[in-house]
Amino acid sequence: MKRILTICKKELKDTIRDRRTLLSMVVLPMVLMPLLTVGMGKLMESQIQKSEEKQVRVAVRGGVYAPELMNLLKNDTTIQLEEVPDGDLTELVRDDQAEAGMEISPDFSDKVAAFEPVTVTVYSDSTDDIYGTVMPRISAALALYNQQVRAERFATAGIDASILTEIQINPVDVSTEQERGGFGLGFLLPLMIVMWATIGGQYTAIDVSAGEKERRTLEALLLTPVKRLHLVLGKFLAVATVSLVLVIISMGSMYFAVVRFGFPGVEDGVVDSGGTASRVSFTIDPEAVALMLGVSLLLVCMFSAVLLSIAIFAKSFKEAQSYISPAYLIIVLPVTLINSIPSFKPSLGFYAIPGVNATLLFKDLLKSIYDPLAISITFISLLVYATVSLLVAARIYEQEGVLLKN
Repeated sequence: MKRILTICKKELKDTIRDRRTLLSMVVLPMVLMPLLTVGMGKLMESQIQKSEEKQVRVAVRGGVYAPELMNLLKNDTTIQLEEVPDGDLTELVRDDQAEAGMEISPDFSDKVAAFEPVTVTVYSDSTDDIYGTVMPRISAALALYNQQVRAERFATAGIDASILTEIQINPVDVSTEQERGGFGLGFLLPLMIVMWATIGGQYTAIDVSAGEKERRTLEALLLTPVKRLHLVLGKFLAVATVSLVLVIISMGSMYFAVVRFGFPGVEDGVVDSGGTASRVSFTIDPEAVALMLGVSLLLVCMFSAVLLSIAIFAKSFKEAQSYISPAYLIIVLPVTLINSIPSFKPSLGFYAIPGVNATLLFKDLLKSIYDPLAISITFISLLVYATVSLLVAARIYEQEGVLLKN
């Protein structure tokens, strides 16, 4: 055990001396996590707010046939009307001379007065970034005009308009403040933990394997009176330590950013969802933190062994990076896909898929959902994967042809 720790300390010292590795191990997670969590969210909110406040140009043909509708649209400060007596409205929209075009037929007022349905043609470009803003504004204005016309028709017919009053919905959110906070954190935190557990020890894994081969120091290390198994375990512990530190730093910095600066869509601990305001709490149960750290440790062990096994086949640092990139994509892509599927209800089999199982379990824990079976499957499967990965790494390091290949 002493020799294993000696090798581990030696590799960790080399890692700390490397500014590139130190930058990725400490600075990046401390800066990147708050930026991704809060900075990008705030940026998106500001862009959405600017988009909502921006005036949209609407080219209108036949506005004189619907004066009441035009007056209603003019009262909307976010809509800029431009009367177009001739020309193709389709081309105006396609050439970005207007965000939308509206064509009103000459018989508009006559049909409204005759209690007949009337159609307004609206031209827009669904591939335009502002499409999601201009169409809701025009639809809202037309809906308000419909209400006015409906009220006038009922008044003319002597009918009380209150007969159209629909059933009022009183929404009640049965989730707790902590569950709502965990639901918000569940979109980003699990993905970040899996990502750093995967790539956190990448530079160290490459440096202690392909890096030593490139510097031609591995041969000298192999000549020392250290068993090959102790050698790989020492290197493995160094990689796992760096990776685990990265995971903890990224979790801590992200959680601090959320608590200190808030989460996108949450103001003063209150989120507005579906027209109802609900309080949100970002506190995490100690049990959940312990379980997340346990799963993270197993993830780190598995990925550290896998990185060592892959990197030792490379002849140089650069070549090892090219080997590891596909493996990283194989792990991260399924996790990203699963994390992006709304209302995904996984079966227990998903809790046996490495990386995916951690993401799903983290989401559950953040919402205070403790499924003993899901937790057991996740821990057992990751323990098996980590053990197998470490055994494979040890077997590879016993092969002289792989270690001395240049």
